[in-house]
Amino acid sequence: MKTVHEVSQISGVSVRTLHHYDAIGLLRPTAVTEAGYRLYDDTALARLQSILLFRELAFPLKEIKQIMDDPQFDQATALEQQIRLLELQQERLSRLIGLPARL
Repeated sequence: MKTVHEVSQISGVSVRTLHHYDAIGLLRPTAVTEAGYRLYDDTALARLQSILLFRELAFPLKEIKQIMDDPQFDQATALEQQIRLLELQQERLSRLIGLPARL
């Protein structure tokens, strides 16, 4: 189990953002200690990875929550689709960068 601080360091997401994700029910900690510290297991970290990929694709948090909370949601399939969308975005940006500059 990792603390919210450790998850923040690993993921590059601020502790405040992780607290917000908890508050809106997007990423709940696996456990909370008696002292109130949030703890996350590997399943929670995998969910965070999916959330971050959806955010990279400019999905709003509300929509991400709906998608991920759907009983039909398959994390492996979603990851494959997200990677493909990122590859398409990369190709599009590469084409834009390769265009001659207009003055």
